Amino acid sequence: AIGNNIVLDTKTGLEWMAGPDKGITWDKAKSWVNRLKTGGGGWRMPTINELDGIYEKGVGDRNMPPLLKTTGWWIWAGETKGSSDARNFNFSNGSRDWNDRDGSNSYRAFAVRSRSDG
Repeated sequence: AIGNNIVLDTKTGLEWMAGPDKGITWDKAKSWVNRLKTGGGGWRMPTINELDGIYEKGVGDRNMPPLLKTTGWWIWAGETKGSSDARNFNFSNGSRDWNDRDGSNSYRAFAVRSRSDG
């Protein structure tokens, strides 16, 4: 951990931050990331491949670096399709899905940035 709940992935150089530990809609996740100023800002929603990059079966409580504190298994990604669908990653089994971002599916939000962003 770097401080301020920022976690550095030494393999990729990406910095991560776990969002509120509650299920939120994709739009609320996006809004949280856009407002995030911790550590100087520069945060964005992770891509599905970036989420896959921190997935490690058997690591921590959620198959991810244990410093990323969350009780959820599903994390929103930034990719969208049309006006209603968004990508998400399931840390229980490493699967990727598209789901409605309207609130029927509430997942966790993570923020990511490259070290040069901040």
